[in-house]
Amino acid sequence: MSIVRKGIVVTGEYSGWEIVVADDRDGDTGGYYLYMKKSDVEEFDYWFEHEAGLQAQLVDFEVEWIV
Repeated sequence: MSIVRKGIVVTGEYSGWEIVVADDRDGDTGGYYLYMKKSDVEEFDYWFEHEAGLQAQLVDFEVEWIV
């Protein structure tokens, strides 16, 4: 699994949360992961079989991309 992008959500309910997009198309699950983390206690992830689903989810967040 490789990290595709990292960033910080800059507005809305998840402002300040770290966001990481990982490509697992060649891995065990295939597809993409979207990880979101505020602290060691508050974190969750989404899995998408196709990039279109990932892109559709990302429109819900305004992200300042770091990588």
